[in-house]
Amino acid sequence: MNSTNQDSTREPVLSIRDLSVTFTTSHGEVEAVRNVSLDVAAGETVAIVGESGSGKSTLAACVNRLLAENGRISSGTITLKEIDITAASEKAMTSIRGNRIGLVPQDPMTNLNPVMKIGAQIVEALHVHGRAKGDAAKQEAIRLLEHAGIADAPARFNQYPHEFSGGMRQRVLIAMALACRPEVLLADEPTSALDVTVQRLVLDQMGQLADEMGAAVLLITHDLALAAERADRVAVMFRGEIVETGPAAELVANPQHEYTRRLLAAAPGMASAKVAPVLAATADGREREILLEVTGAVKKYRIRGKAEPFLALDDVSLKIPRGETVAIVGESGSGKSTTARLALKLEDADGGTITYRGADVSTLSKRELLEFRRSVQPVFQNPYASLDPRYTIEQVVSEPLRVHKIGDASSRKKTVADLLDKVALPASFADRYPHELSGGQRQRVAIARALALNPELVVMDEAVSALDVLVQEQILDLMVSLQRDLGLSYLFISHDLAVVRLVSHQVYVMRAGTIVESGEPDAIFDSPQQEYTRQLIAAIPGHSLAVA
Repeated sequence: MNSTNQDSTREPVLSIRDLSVTFTTSHGEVEAVRNVSLDVAAGETVAIVGESGSGKSTLAACVNRLLAENGRISSGTITLKEIDITAASEKAMTSIRGNRIGLVPQDPMTNLNPVMKIGAQIVEALHVHGRAKGDAAKQEAIRLLEHAGIADAPARFNQYPHEFSGGMRQRVLIAMALACRPEVLLADEPTSALDVTVQRLVLDQMGQLADEMGAAVLLITHDLALAAERADRVAVMFRGEIVETGPAAELVANPQHEYTRRLLAAAPGMASAKVAPVLAATADGREREILLEVTGAVKKYRIRGKAEPFLALDDVSLKIPRGETVAIVGESGSGKSTTARLALKLEDADGGTITYRGADVSTLSKRELLEFRRSVQPVFQNPYASLDPRYTIEQVVSEPLRVHKIGDASSRKKTVADLLDKVALPASFADRYPHELSGGQRQRVAIARALALNPELVVMDEAVSALDVLVQEQILDLMVSLQRDLGLSYLFISHDLAVVRLVSHQVYVMRAGTIVESGEPDAIFDSPQQEYTRQLIAAIPGHSLAVA
């Protein structure tokens, strides 16, 4: 379907007409984008929404002419005011990128130079496009950091990316993208890995700066609730085509296309039906067996240039009963992932105890520690980073079996086939490599690997946060069915409170290294006792929208 935005009365800054994009692969030519038309006017935000592989990021890459080498624009045009982007020379595009078209990418850590100071990276952008030099460039960079919401900008100017939190790094990218006052701002999944409160701050800042500069904003996201809350208009992409477009509130309230209705139905909301398995009653009302318990945990980190260590965890206590999902929620830097690392014994606590099946994990013998490693398995946020790109999927999934010397080559091959079936992946995937799979498929592989040793506890650290809603729904359903069938326990770390409500039996709310509130999900979310918890709930994208 070819959808042109006729409802925009303003003259478009960016105009896409009948665009098609083709990729040459080992399996032949694949048309990733088909006959797409879209306009974005000055001061307007248009969101493109769709699942992984729908073509939305490919479309964004075309606007900046940054397609992969095997991709090409096979038909159609993209115009930036008077310039035909599709016909412009590479020299012309070099002067356009970062100058007239700003880009805020998804992952700030891989898009900032780790060995360059933050200030130098912004100054470089100003230098390259002739906007400012010398002390004037430094002062402008500091002004941009302040404008992007970075506190103590003059001091931060001289720091490195690793000294910034995820939300602060994303604000730096926004400052860089807007440094040259571009006419178009491309924001490609700019907040998918950020917690809800930081996400709101970052998007508020981006929107405010774009408004002040009169920039046309093209927001790429898999989050329809976020798009509806932040955009003037929404275009829904499915299999390379725009299948529906319209004013944000209207599209959410009255979706016309079946795919849009599926996206809305799959989006977890605070009113969504719970999917966590109902717990069987214990005999004589006894408390369920505690599999892992953290008691009074303290964790400190030494910070370069500071005499006092940073207190990451301060007297943290929680229990994970057998067969239950215990969730930890909180904003970036609250201590969620530090708690997960202690539970996995990837790091040791500086105080307090962590016990597994009643035994203090800090005193385990070498043999006992090996058994602990078999029983407690992780699934991390980024499956591409946690899967060895040189290994086939069969090698990835069987690696724990080889490390623990379980079975022979033939039995391991059969185990891999069974595990792939368990996570609803075809057996033929065993011969593929991670880069040949989608994000959701890679996360299923990571789960299959975690299950290879028949663990009792799976620690999922932001394991669904970067997935689109349809894939996320599949992974959550998989988690719940595995829990029901295998009796798994989960420690579920997430900044997505709507997802937590769906899958958890117990919730701990963390802030600044301490647990400020805990209880059953309905109690926490229906009647939060702490103002901080109320702020987290209020910050959920689309919380105030009637997203059905």
